[in-house]
Amino acid sequence: MTPSVKLTTRTTPDVPEDLERLLQAHLPYSLPVLRRLQHAKYKDGMPPNARAVVISSGDVLGGDQLASARFTAAYVDYGGGPDTQMWLFSTLEEVEQPSDADKAEYRLQIEELVRELVKLGREYGKPTAYPGGLLLGSLHTAVRNVLIDLGRAAPRATGFYDKWLFQAKGFPENDAPLPDGMRWDTASLDDCRIVVSRTDIPRVAETLFRLQNLIIRIEDGTPIAWAFLGFDGSLCSLHCEEPYRRRGLAKALGAKLMRTGCGPYATDGWASADVAASNAGSRGMCKSLHGEQHWEVSWMMLDITEDGLND
Repeated sequence: MTPSVKLTTRTTPDVPEDLERLLQAHLPYSLPVLRRLQHAKYKDGMPPNARAVVISSGDVLGGDQLASARFTAAYVDYGGGPDTQMWLFSTLEEVEQPSDADKAEYRLQIEELVRELVKLGREYGKPTAYPGGLLLGSLHTAVRNVLIDLGRAAPRATGFYDKWLFQAKGFPENDAPLPDGMRWDTASLDDCRIVVSRTDIPRVAETLFRLQNLIIRIEDGTPIAWAFLGFDGSLCSLHCEEPYRRRGLAKALGAKLMRTGCGPYATDGWASADVAASNAGSRGMCKSLHGEQHWEVSWMMLDITEDGLND
């Protein structure tokens, strides 16, 4: 970073329109943070202890050079959890071969973001769901490496996932007909409790109930397949009960849910899913919907204590 460029920090309890425009100019890499902020802005509202934070080289909000802006942005909810509490995007993710100057600039931005998060945690004044930490989700490996180098992030056992991207034009225009005796529906809270019981990923039924979702029921009302769109707009918890597999139900679910999408605010046509390399079934479904595998992501525990990583 040249000495003439100074870092600017903007922290808000809402989602400024110029931040939304800025993130839209950096699709698809900015998609998870953009969708999480849009969900807060247009659907649920920002939780009382959530903040949008932007660290930039110069003041990029309100400017007209959106595509060339260099910044790091985050959504963070200190009162959230045990589900993902934070999403982060840095324009570092767009740089294929960062120079030493690039690396130094983004390291300073991310370090300043951590400093701001520590300060906000101090102001929050209560233990978070993970004391001393925040669960940071769908994190690009380039940014993950910076946080590890700063001594601020601890890897989790869940490992790495591939970010698959879809565009609305790749989805079937019409819903696939369901077999006789099956019907579309949305999930009740009791259905969400069943979903939680079928996965090893920590989920909260009440949180799932707030998400855009779609299920398939049989005649007696039993749910036999379901899918959800996470707060960041990603396809998640896609599942089909064993006796009903190999009938194309998962593909039909994924296509219908992602086509109807997150709502009228998501007009850019992008959708995503985070899929483990070992999950052959989900990878096959993504390919069948014309999805493309892009970058690598993971979930990490971000240390927001004053002194660094906990022992």
